[in-house]
Amino acid sequence: MPHTLLYFIALFSLSTSPNWAKLSQMPVEVLGFYRLSIAAILVFLIALVLRKKWPPFNKHLLWALASGSLFFMHLWTYKFASQNTTVSNTMIIFSSNPVWTSIGAIVFFNEVFKKRLMVSYLLALTSIYLLVIHDFHLSNNYGDWSALLSAFFYAGYMLTGKQARTRLDNSVFAVIQYSTCAILFGLCVVGKSAPLTGYPTISWISVAGLVLFPTLLGHLLFTYLVQFMNINLMACGKLIEPVIASILAYYIFSEKLGDYAWISFLLTSIAVIILFAPAILSFLKKQFHLFRA
Repeated sequence: MPHTLLYFIALFSLSTSPNWAKLSQMPVEVLGFYRLSIAAILVFLIALVLRKKWPPFNKHLLWALASGSLFFMHLWTYKFASQNTTVSNTMIIFSSNPVWTSIGAIVFFNEVFKKRLMVSYLLALTSIYLLVIHDFHLSNNYGDWSALLSAFFYAGYMLTGKQARTRLDNSVFAVIQYSTCAILFGLCVVGKSAPLTGYPTISWISVAGLVLFPTLLGHLLFTYLVQFMNINLMACGKLIEPVIASILAYYIFSEKLGDYAWISFLLTSIAVIILFAPAILSFLKKQFHLFRA
């Protein structure tokens, strides 16, 4: 149950990302550079305090570098998609990522895609569609293709991260991953000659929020949990994010929810219960036995 609790903390933290990004007035590449650079420095300092061992250059470090590169490509293509197609299209098309993650997990890690995961996936995907149905329409443009690429890159980021974590400590892996991503964002900053200073206070608050929540309490927890949880389950559960993000946007920015929003939330709740039924039942049984004792 502790791993399940950490997973939900990570999901909630990740769902805050679009709201923090909306508050910022920095260009995407500058925001990404600061976010990942600060996160890499903080995790590096934590690793030093905990006296983590840094392994010699080997294939596992290469997997970590690959994961950081794919993480950057996922973030860049997702932002490009959100700028060049509707948010609805981006959310729906990117929601295909559990399919690609599951295919990779089955092929490379021999993980089984259970029937309850498929039911949860279909319910969660339906809930996202109902949430954005008023704006959703497919079109053959670069934004839609970018959203699909982002789903591929996210699956690759998860799978290479799982491979790297078989031998690397989570903090060491995170430093390599975040540093790689920060360097790539930095190259984008240089390429676009984007200024690194002169932004309002709210932008720096946004950077702090992105570092603390989606990065450290989100992605860092995710890479920790891939050693203990089924990656198919983790990928499927990530579909909860858009619903949580929409609820937060409703209360923070007064963004209008669709006509089917509450049905969407209900379907998501059912999907979560099905997805984590074994963990929930196990926890309830333990509480019942403690009560009887």
